[in-house]
Amino acid sequence: MKYPAPLKPRDQVVLVAPSSPVPEKNLQAAVESIEYMGLVPMVMPSCRMRHGYMAGPDSQRAQDINTAFVREDIRGIFCLRGGYGTTRILPLIDFDMIANNPKVFVGYSDVTALHTAITQRCDFVTYHGPMPNTDYRELDQFTLDSLKKCLFSPEKLEKLENPADETMKILHSGNTHGILTGGNISLIMSTLGSPYEIDTKGKILFLEDVGERPYRLDKSLTAIALAGKFRDCSGIILGTFAECEEPAPETVPPNTVIAKDYLSLEQIIEEVILPWRKPTLFNLRAGHIYPQSTLPLGSEISLNLDSIPMISISKMI
Repeated sequence: MKYPAPLKPRDQVVLVAPSSPVPEKNLQAAVESIEYMGLVPMVMPSCRMRHGYMAGPDSQRAQDINTAFVREDIRGIFCLRGGYGTTRILPLIDFDMIANNPKVFVGYSDVTALHTAITQRCDFVTYHGPMPNTDYRELDQFTLDSLKKCLFSPEKLEKLENPADETMKILHSGNTHGILTGGNISLIMSTLGSPYEIDTKGKILFLEDVGERPYRLDKSLTAIALAGKFRDCSGIILGTFAECEEPAPETVPPNTVIAKDYLSLEQIIEEVILPWRKPTLFNLRAGHIYPQSTLPLGSEISLNLDSIPMISISKMI
């Protein structure tokens, strides 16, 4: 695994839309976000397109990704937002070409499918971090500092941390190391059985999700377990699961049948993940939450979970 060349002030970077579209005002905010970072933005065509719930047809969204990587004048690629659509373009992406043109690549959520494919097929680090659709000018200082360090000074990455007031919890102790992989649970599950399925052998698996009811998280985590991903990994990092509680009865539509009882997220983790007895950490602030850490997916990390949890970057390549 190698790190892409870090960005420098006035580098040209592109906005791509591999998933869902955004309103014009959000696109403008994304452009200004890139400028705020001291970079020169270029907007790819799919960012201004609509194809149902996706930003343009599959061919255009894939073409934008391929063009962004092959052009020598482009130094970095920022995904506009998540949503849905990335898995549809995977067969159209030229991963052999991308492997020869490593560049800074940023996004999360639906972009998980591209992170996994790029790190496994192209052997370079990508960044699981905030997307400019949310306006970098309004980021809290912790989130902004974490993103900037990855983009501009990856050689200074020493460890992955939470904000001072957010505690990471050890669910199963132990020490291990391996390549960091993973992302959004729903996307990881959606590629199981495909050529783009996540490989967790000897790796540290990061998982997060948002807005999923407990039974759906149970279903996804169980599918990941049945596919051998917890068996194969060396350690597990669980992110922050925002809005993943059972809805209050008064918010459920009339005539909807709901279970009277359910399992909490903690129970699901205890029953589905912890039996594998892998070093497991809970509440790394990354994913659909702010403040959030930017994660260098594909980097070699050490997970030390004896008394005080520590996630350190083993080495730069």
